[in-house]
Amino acid sequence: MKKLLFKEEQKFNQWWLWVILVGAFAVSVVPLWYGLLSQLTTGEPWGDNPASDVILAVTTGAITLLMGGVVILFFASRLNTEITEDAISFRFRPFYRSGKVIHRDEIASFKVGTYNPILEYGGWGIRQGWQKKKVAYNVSGKEGLTLTLKNGKSILIGTRRVQAITAAMEKMMRGKDI
Repeated sequence: MKKLLFKEEQKFNQWWLWVILVGAFAVSVVPLWYGLLSQLTTGEPWGDNPASDVILAVTTGAITLLMGGVVILFFASRLNTEITEDAISFRFRPFYRSGKVIHRDEIASFKVGTYNPILEYGGWGIRQGWQKKKVAYNVSGKEGLTLTLKNGKSILIGTRRVQAITAAMEKMMRGKDI
């Protein structure tokens, strides 16, 4: 087993993102539940063009499950990064069951620094850059490790631990056969 040089787990923890997610959930689900319960308890149709009890119940349940699923998906999402003496591996759960591994002999160069997630990649998550050979895996922030591979592809992995990931990458790349 190779020596572990770096390990990091990140999650979506931006307050504004959670305000948007919970707000969207509440705005879409609360009125439907209010209408459904109103219609079922009073027997009076809800709205100007009311749906039947069954249609309203199915719609309310479906929207609740869909919006709840989106919130749970963001809550469960994790970006795990590990660097060993000979490779870097990363996994974006729950989107990838197994991680991606890049061995040091596949790496032409690396850079750790600041980037603009919105302008360069269109936001956070698993993002294709404006250029097809660029991919980003990030959950927050503006710092990341950019790997330029020998095949011409570029992979950015977001980090909150700039100094630690830099030291780990330098140590891993020093072990490279020249």
